[in-house]
Amino acid sequence: MTSVTPEDFKGALGSWASGVTIVTTKLDGLVYGITVSSFSSLSMEPRLILVSLQDSNHLPHMIRKSKHFGVSILAAGQEGVSAYFSTSGRDPATAFDGEFATESMRTGSPLISGAIAQIDCELEEAVPGGDHTIAIGRVVGATFDATRLPLVYFRRAYRALNMDGQWQ
Repeated sequence: MTSVTPEDFKGALGSWASGVTIVTTKLDGLVYGITVSSFSSLSMEPRLILVSLQDSNHLPHMIRKSKHFGVSILAAGQEGVSAYFSTSGRDPATAFDGEFATESMRTGSPLISGAIAQIDCELEEAVPGGDHTIAIGRVVGATFDATRLPLVYFRRAYRALNMDGQWQ
C-alpha cells in the first residue's frame, strides 16, 4: 500500500475550489472565530449544516459550551477578513480587533457584515473526526445577498468570479 504524503494530500484537497467561511461564537462575553474551508449543508429537514474545526483551536470548546455558532460566507473583496480570522495565536476577546463590522441574529453569535450569506445555528451535535470536531448546526436564521459575488479559495489562493461565472 502506498502512503499519501502531506503535500499530496494538501494538493489534492486544495484542488477543490470552495467558498470562504468564517465560523464564530460568543461565550461569557467573549467572541472568537476562525476561517474555515470545511463547510457543507447536511440536511434540508431539519435544516442542518456542518463545519469541521481543528481541535487545537479555541473554537470547538467554545461552541460546545455556548451551544451556538454562526457562519459567514465571505464576499469577493473580503480577503482581509479571512486573513484576520486565519491568523493563529489569537485568543477569545470582548470584541474582534479587525477592520470589519459584525452583527448578530437569534443566538448572538457574531456574523460578518457585508458577507454574501450569514447562517445562525444552534449546536445540534459535536462529533469527533480525527484531529477535528465536526460541529453540526441546526439553522435558526439565514440571510443572503444575491447581488454580491463569492470569495473563492482555490489552490492556496483567493479567487473571484464575475456574474458570468468567469474567473476574475
